Amino acid sequence: MIRTSLKIVFYTKPNCSLCDEAEELLREMETLFKLSIHKIDITTDFKIYNKYKHKIPVIEINNKYCLSGRISGKELKKKIQLCMKRI
Repeated sequence: MIRTSLKIVFYTKPNCSLCDEAEELLREMETLFKLSIHKIDITTDFKIYNKYKHKIPVIEINNKYCLSGRISGKELKKKIQLCMKRI
């Protein structure tokens, strides 16, 4: 059986401690699940920056909003598991 990976889009910016914590959690989840993580620095795109400047970090799974702000490992794992069941 081939496991399909989940597409993760991770919106972040430099010097953001919550972003650093969320990225560490994503890397941990990457050891448990097949994930394709695409990291986007919101400071490189004005439109994205205006959309997420007060919400980062933001995680989308398979093109759908999932979590933002202070993200716990438990929350993230639960969301990933739910999405894995759908594919």
